Amino acid sequence: MFKIIGGDGRPYGPVSADQIRQWIAEGRANAQTLAQAEGSVEWKPLGQYPEFFPAGTPPVMPSAPPSASPTPAFQLQQHVPSYLVPAIFSTICCCLPVGIVAIIFAAQVNTRLQAGDMPGALEASRKAQTWFWVAVVLGLLSTLLCVPLMRFHMFRMHRVW
Repeated sequence: MFKIIGGDGRPYGPVSADQIRQWIAEGRANAQTLAQAEGSVEWKPLGQYPEFFPAGTPPVMPSAPPSASPTPAFQLQQHVPSYLVPAIFSTICCCLPVGIVAIIFAAQVNTRLQAGDMPGALEASRKAQTWFWVAVVLGLLSTLLCVPLMRFHMFRMHRVW
């Protein structure tokens, strides 16, 4: 029995050697797919297990275009902040229209990550952060401008009575 790391980076198993051979035949696993034998603590590529790829036979690799670089069996995803909570805060407390734009970009981060679009997720995260700060600055500026105007107006109203 083995555990393997799927293309999504998650461990699966335990699975039998026959199941792994079937996945290799279907192209769902290859010599670079990481596996852990039962009772072992070490993860090794399937190509290093003789029961899947005997020493005399080279591992069959799925065909790829010549210009494409080989991709690993799994990729570690870096953390991309979504800024959803700050965007909601800025919408409620600072500047409604700009905060809504921040929420829209913040919501796009996880959607793009799940689709595997890391550059798009990073761009949406950067835009969400930018619009959050724009909302905060506009909220502070409007507060700083409104307080003196309100005091002036109240002073004028008080003199009329």
